Amino acid sequence: MKKNLLKDYDKKRDFKLTKEPSGKKKVSRKTKKLSFVVQEHHASHLHYDFRLEMEGVLKSWAIPKGPSLDPKDKRLAVQTEDHPLAYGKFHGTIPKGEYGGGEVFIWDKGIWTPKVDNYLEALKKGKLEFSLDGDKLHGGFILVRTHYKETSAKKNWLLIKRVDDDQKIVAKKTSAKKKALDFIAPELPRLVNEVPKGKDWIHEMKYDGYRMQAHLENGLVTFYTRNGHDWSQSFPYILDSLGKLEIEDAVLDGEVVALDKDGRSHFQRLQNSLKSRDDKNLRYYIFDLLFLNGEDWRERPLIERKKKLEEILKDAPKELLFSQHLLEKGGEFFKISCELHLEGVVSKMADSFYASGRQDDWVKTKCGHRQEFVIGGWTAPQGSRTGLGSLLLGVFEKRKFRYVGKVGSGFNVSTLETLIKDLIIIEQDQSPFDLKSPRGKDLHWVEPKLICEVSFSQWTDEKILRTPIFMGMREDKKPEVIHLEEEKNISSPDKILFKNENITKQDVAEYYQKVAPKMLPYVKGRPLSLVRCPNGGEEKCFFQKHVSGSVPKAFHTLQITEEKGEGTYITIDSPSGLKELVQLNAFEIHTWNCHEDYHSPDQIVMDFDPGPGVSWKKVVEGAFELKEILDDLDLKSFVKLTGGKGVHVHIPVAALYDWDQIKTFSQTIALEMVSRHPELYVANMSKKLRKNKIFIDYLRNDYGATAVAPYSLRARAHSSVALPIEWSELKKIKSPDEYTLPRALKKIQARKKDPWEGLMKLKQ
Repeated sequence: MKKNLLKDYDKKRDFKLTKEPSGKKKVSRKTKKLSFVVQEHHASHLHYDFRLEMEGVLKSWAIPKGPSLDPKDKRLAVQTEDHPLAYGKFHGTIPKGEYGGGEVFIWDKGIWTPKVDNYLEALKKGKLEFSLDGDKLHGGFILVRTHYKETSAKKNWLLIKRVDDDQKIVAKKTSAKKKALDFIAPELPRLVNEVPKGKDWIHEMKYDGYRMQAHLENGLVTFYTRNGHDWSQSFPYILDSLGKLEIEDAVLDGEVVALDKDGRSHFQRLQNSLKSRDDKNLRYYIFDLLFLNGEDWRERPLIERKKKLEEILKDAPKELLFSQHLLEKGGEFFKISCELHLEGVVSKMADSFYASGRQDDWVKTKCGHRQEFVIGGWTAPQGSRTGLGSLLLGVFEKRKFRYVGKVGSGFNVSTLETLIKDLIIIEQDQSPFDLKSPRGKDLHWVEPKLICEVSFSQWTDEKILRTPIFMGMREDKKPEVIHLEEEKNISSPDKILFKNENITKQDVAEYYQKVAPKMLPYVKGRPLSLVRCPNGGEEKCFFQKHVSGSVPKAFHTLQITEEKGEGTYITIDSPSGLKELVQLNAFEIHTWNCHEDYHSPDQIVMDFDPGPGVSWKKVVEGAFELKEILDDLDLKSFVKLTGGKGVHVHIPVAALYDWDQIKTFSQTIALEMVSRHPELYVANMSKKLRKNKIFIDYLRNDYGATAVAPYSLRARAHSSVALPIEWSELKKIKSPDEYTLPRALKKIQARKKDPWEGLMKLKQ
């Protein structure tokens, strides 16, 4: 069926389908140039179709996030059916309702050159290396088929940029380090507040110990902390056990723990073992394999690395344990872990490669709050207590040291005696805290060098610890890397969405959480349409009305009757819903003029859209002229900056009228304004008629039409906000898009009164 449709498209566009003549010899890659094309495809979900010419057809992969020129990025590429060569020239619209319906643009094109003669055999084996010479994509690339899940083994690939010639010196140095098995910066999980769902994740126990990296080479074993410090002398028993493994060389990643009688990892016991230099009762849980017998395993899927690791550890000494994992049911695993008073769960993408640094394909979910803090001082002991009263704790924010509270419980006599000796050595006269330094008597300051681990119930609004308990000292980290470890509820929180202002995805998510109480009353229960911008406001965005497949729990779906059947829309009613929209990069939100029943509109929106040559002053005057007309009709109205070029005037009405009645009324108002000042206004959307005039867009009141939601960000070069304001404020506004995210948020939080107060109760 799909192939027939593709042929139909080609016939419609007079494309000639090319077919390799029978019996023709294969053309050598040295004598024939092979083409490639990348098509930006706005179907039900935006993706990029990556197509390589092979043997008279285009081998094709769908890449949701698009190709990347960063070697660190590993882009999922789902193999699709072969396409005819002529399809590589297509750009235009595939009719809705047909396979792949939506807009198609040629994003890049050029020549591709395989690195081997028999590239078809390489493709069959699941590893194809090649170079691209296009307008945007150039240099070496590799397509690698993943091996997780039998049903998708032949479909899921990863497209990865290779290091090019201008980086060869760096590459050679890196290669030399690999051969010498030098320390590798570990992959670190992000903190989230919910275990990820789906079959693509595996779930492991979160251990309460020291992250350690083991290097085995010709019988010699070296043990590194997560910061690359050699701690080999601290674990002689574990190193001896590692040396007994029947492998030539390897790099293993895991965690050293001390287990209590119930089998739980116990950090204080680990501390005691290290102080007494006795590791015979410690265990090394190994959860990843980075190198084995001279081969780099980091670019193999995690599930494959763990399978091999389990084989290696099958008959290993008792000190070495394979870190088991669970497929699916991560939520149940987390619940049981918390009931058993364990640390929590680490979830990892089964198909993921090993990448140094904090990544989105490893996440951790904690049963309680717990993290490391830097010690900035101590208080004097009270009563019969010896040593110290409490520790003054801080974290680094950029280059500044901020106070976050003090901990005075969880110590024993031995710990207090040891601590005070270490603190006196680094005592200083001045407070090390740059932000929120504590005040009072009997405070002692120290250089911020020592790190401790603390458990606590929660944070106050001022980011001060509640009910903290001292758990032990940490010696495996550097003070400057200790930051406030907040839960990141979205993927890629550091992704820049507004380049001109350096506004990140996390900044956008936090904005929507802060304005949620103001915004949700105007969004709740209304069908939504979304503007999604995968690469930020300046890049290509697309408008999405319908959803398909599974949706987050925070979304509610509505079946709405349309001309061509029913369409599935979403609506939200919570801050979680706003968070999920940001997760989808849908930070511009549009609403219908009705609630969930979608039968009767409850508001009218008049849009003043200036054409070329119209000043902002004229737009403001036009909005006030409409207000006068509405006032004469005893209709109360409210005004909103659109964040674009114009303004919206909202008129709440009783849900008594059908869509045709509302549209007719709004059209009549628009035509009345045109009749009064034909030189200023136009009610026809034709662009030819709009020069030096304001288009009074009444069409936003038709069935299925939308308007940007109050407080929504706009998908533009700057983070402008669709901001509700008082009518009295409108004449003071210098530009319709002057309220960008930071300015709008500051204004919203400083307001003593909602400018749209009473709108929701009006039924005119």
